[in-house]
Amino acid sequence: MDKDDFKIRFGRNLSRIRNQSGLSQEEMEDYGVSRAYYGRVEIGAHSISIDKLNSISKAFGVPLFQLFIDENGDPL
Repeated sequence: MDKDDFKIRFGRNLSRIRNQSGLSQEEMEDYGVSRAYYGRVEIGAHSISIDKLNSISKAFGVPLFQLFIDENGDPL
């Protein structure tokens, strides 16, 4: 798997978890992540820092590692 494939899979996973948490992309701004930036991460067009990932995990109410686990419980 190349890095672009991983970014796409990771972005889809973020989208899934965000939807499960009931948040919109716009609401991510309340957690210090701009909507435009977050949207690019979800489509795999942007990498993201660990600090932003920590903010996102708190917004979703999940531990940071959960962002790297797919819907089947498997690591990305």
